[in-house]
Amino acid sequence: MTDKQLTLFCLVEGEATDNAFPVSTSSATTVGDLKKLIKTENPDTFIGVDAKDLTLWKVAIPDDDNDDEAPILLEAVSTKDKKKLRVTRELSEVFADKPPKSTIHIIVQQRPPR
Repeated sequence: MTDKQLTLFCLVEGEATDNAFPVSTSSATTVGDLKKLIKTENPDTFIGVDAKDLTLWKVAIPDDDNDDEAPILLEAVSTKDKKKLRVTRELSEVFADKPPKSTIHIIVQQRPPR
């Protein structure tokens, strides 16, 4: 994939899909930089948590109308349907193909504030 603009729909673990939020960035962005973008765009959500303490998981959870208020927990996503992302990877490596529409692409897991 060449350097393209990506829009990824992200969700904080434990929140419902109706709380998902988009993050637009370049496919050349690293996972580490995506963590910073997520924290910057949601400062109230991540009070007391550094970007480095966020763990990002690649998922493909359909955003349908049936369960938009049910909380999404990582433990409920099968091992084969989630992948922990390494900070050094570019998004073009993580999403070799265009991310699917109407889908949650990233679950954000945060370490509790210190």
